[in-house]
Amino acid sequence: MADYPAGIQHRRRISGVQHWRWQRYSAAAMLVIMGYFVYVMATLGTLDYAGAVGFVSTPLHAIGLTAMIVIGLFHASLGLEVVIEDYVPLKKGRTILIYSVKGVLATIALACLCSIIVTAFV
Repeated sequence: MADYPAGIQHRRRISGVQHWRWQRYSAAAMLVIMGYFVYVMATLGTLDYAGAVGFVSTPLHAIGLTAMIVIGLFHASLGLEVVIEDYVPLKKGRTILIYSVKGVLATIALACLCSIIVTAFV
């Protein structure tokens, strides 16, 4: 395999297979977790606030919601990275935007995980 694509001498070829695989793995995991999410939403819809807090504070449900948040935002990060790489023309702009999106998604994940921890242990 050549180091450079045919006709392009200023850019090295980078394989996207690993990124593609992680995106497929996270999509398969999200498919399973969305079944759990439907169950959670159906159960929470019939509960009052105290019952919903009690439901979410159960360790099994706290772990399930944590997995949904982490895997879902990881999958979103991978997808947004591909969109940015495809549609942002400037390399420097792409890099800054990708890191900004990952930072925002990490902040959202941290806020969600903190709320689950507070609900589960307080």
